[in-house]
Amino acid sequence: MSEEKVNKNTTNKTKQTKTQISSKPKTSNKNSTKNANSKSNQKNKVENKQTSSVEEININNTNKTEDNKINQESLTKQTNSVETQEVKQNNSNTENKTQNGFVKFLKSFTPYQIIYLLSVVVLVTLFSIFLPDEMLETDNTFVIICSVVAVIANPVCELMISKQNKWNFIVSIIFIEITESILYFSLGAYSVAIISLVFWIPIDLVSFFKWKEHPDAEEEIVTEVKRLNWWQDILIVLAICAFGFGVGFLLTLIPGATETYPEPFFNYLDAFISAVGMANGILLLVRYNEQWYAWGLTLILDAVLYIYTGSYIMLITVAAMMINTIYGFVKWLIYIKKHKTEEKNTIALEKTE
Repeated sequence: MSEEKVNKNTTNKTKQTKTQISSKPKTSNKNSTKNANSKSNQKNKVENKQTSSVEEININNTNKTEDNKINQESLTKQTNSVETQEVKQNNSNTENKTQNGFVKFLKSFTPYQIIYLLSVVVLVTLFSIFLPDEMLETDNTFVIICSVVAVIANPVCELMISKQNKWNFIVSIIFIEITESILYFSLGAYSVAIISLVFWIPIDLVSFFKWKEHPDAEEEIVTEVKRLNWWQDILIVLAICAFGFGVGFLLTLIPGATETYPEPFFNYLDAFISAVGMANGILLLVRYNEQWYAWGLTLILDAVLYIYTGSYIMLITVAAMMINTIYGFVKWLIYIKKHKTEEKNTIALEKTE
């Protein structure tokens, strides 16, 4: 019995061992299957995540590209609008400057200057109405109109010179040089007429741009002017006379120049007036106060010539311009002395600093 029990026990153990051995591979197979499934699931999850992240990146990139396009378009629009605004502002500033400059110019006229111009206009009007036969020794209506325009424009131009305004040269070209050349040709003063066209129009243009380069530091519509020393003034007067006689003589060599007037003296006087006027133009170009000397001498000689030729309406111009010549000379002198004092004070302050 004991042996049987022992045998049974050993067979049972052997069975248990077999069953255990047979059961072990099954659990390991299950575990390995589970592991494989979990790994594949993890891989799928990773791949899905990667795919989704790639899609998100692509979406983000497309969104960024669209945003950049929108930003670029908005920046372009903003830049264009800013540029348009700047152009409009520049145009408005230019217009405002022009308007302000014109308004300043109109406001710069003093009561004396307004009365002066109105007096000239009234005198010319009265002369034209009540003494039309004494205006010029001609029946040509166009020439009479040119003389009226010249009579009014001359004082206006000279007043603008006294105000140191560069636009006097443009007024001179349009309303004086052209009209006076027509007037002088009709009167037979050929040398003066030729000088008006050949000399005065070019020098007025050059003077306008030269004056434009020297605006006053305080007032832009005013041009800086200067003067010479007293001994240089004497030399200038002598030079004006010498220039007048020399160039005047050359002008008499023009064919027909000495046949304008019956008396030879007035032919030479005509040429001398032209030469002194040229000296005035040169001094005016370089902005020297001494140009008033030449201008005053020209007016005196013009008065003599107008009386001789019977151009009495032009005496209004001579009288008005002589008054303004004295006024302009004094006004320029005050301006020059004031600026010299300011320069001395500035230099003194710089030395103390």
